Amino acid sequence: MPNLNEVIFSITNRCNLGCRMCDIPCAKTEELSTEQWKKVINDASALGAQTIVFSGGEPLLREDIFELISFTKKNNLNACVTSNGCLINEPVAIRLSESRVNVVNISIEGPRETHDFLRGKGNFDKAIAALDWLRRCKIESTIASTVSRHNYAELAYILEIAKNYGATTVRLQPFNVIFLKDDTRKDEFLIARRDIQKVEDVIKGFIDKAKEYKISINPESYLFKIPEYLAGKKFYPDNCAALWYSCPINPNGDVFPCWIEGSNKKLIGNVREEGLYKLWVSEKRTEMVNSIVKNGCTGCLMSCYDEVFGRKPLKEFLFDRAKKVRKITDYKKVANKAVQSLRGQITQFKLRYRFYSSYSGPLSVILKRRLSGAFSRRRQLNGDSRKEQADILSEIGVLKNKLKKEINSL
Repeated sequence: MPNLNEVIFSITNRCNLGCRMCDIPCAKTEELSTEQWKKVINDASALGAQTIVFSGGEPLLREDIFELISFTKKNNLNACVTSNGCLINEPVAIRLSESRVNVVNISIEGPRETHDFLRGKGNFDKAIAALDWLRRCKIESTIASTVSRHNYAELAYILEIAKNYGATTVRLQPFNVIFLKDDTRKDEFLIARRDIQKVEDVIKGFIDKAKEYKISINPESYLFKIPEYLAGKKFYPDNCAALWYSCPINPNGDVFPCWIEGSNKKLIGNVREEGLYKLWVSEKRTEMVNSIVKNGCTGCLMSCYDEVFGRKPLKEFLFDRAKKVRKITDYKKVANKAVQSLRGQITQFKLRYRFYSSYSGPLSVILKRRLSGAFSRRRQLNGDSRKEQADILSEIGVLKNKLKKEINSL
């Protein structure tokens, strides 16, 4: 059984803004009730998930959002909220703190003029105030930016904001047409091929400044694909991790293999009818995912799957390194480069681990959550066939071995 890591609740399509690059609020739909979302959270916990991400629309428009965050925490899961920040004032920040939210992700598109052009006049100051209130309430904040022709030249400014307001992470994602109702508008956000080099230069500067400020960002291999993607090139990751470890659910309870495939009408089912647990372990989901892997997906560059882009298999990686070493005769220089590279990798590992742990928690919490989820699944099968119980026991054995490997790799 695939090991579910993250469940993304697009908890509402409603939004208090009308951003140029997002028509999600135009899609009016019924929303799951508080009790229905709680059942989904229970199932996510039973499946051994680590994190619930509350997104939208604007999730803070749900009056029950604080209750759902608290319920998530009581179920031994981490809670992340993705917000435009405009509703976060002192009382809201205090309630977020009281609900024990792990991370709040605020959207910032650049300096005031650029941000307000894309998200509406006066909203830059509100987003900055949100970062300030989160810092005062000791809530970890991260920043998300949608890269397009309108703001690519100002990405370094976003790092300045992160540094000034204590945001631990800045994650970039290029504009995606799936968020537009009318895809003929996409050219407004894409770049000309002649501008690819300009964007690459900006990305290089962004990476260097992030290292200087010790702010976690997307993997470099992902970031360097953004320029060509904005110029119209598609990328097709092999064995995309999102298909196996991430589960998106829209406001009315539809479950998809991933957001992109969901936009192509590939539907696994609805949690109202079958529940998340049954849908996740269903043959239909397995067959659908295997079909996507076999036939290929439609391609994307979504930041939630950024770790899979540009990653080489271990054997290929080691072979390439070996070939480079053979070509160099100055072994002292090789050794010095190796030491510098190792130091850089350790720094990057620390940044990535800090970001990961903010969502997933320390290893002891992960261990507790995974085992409690496994035994919860076992309890749910009381009275079922011996074969199903044997499958669960086998899964627990696989889980123990996986955890040993994770511990040994730290």
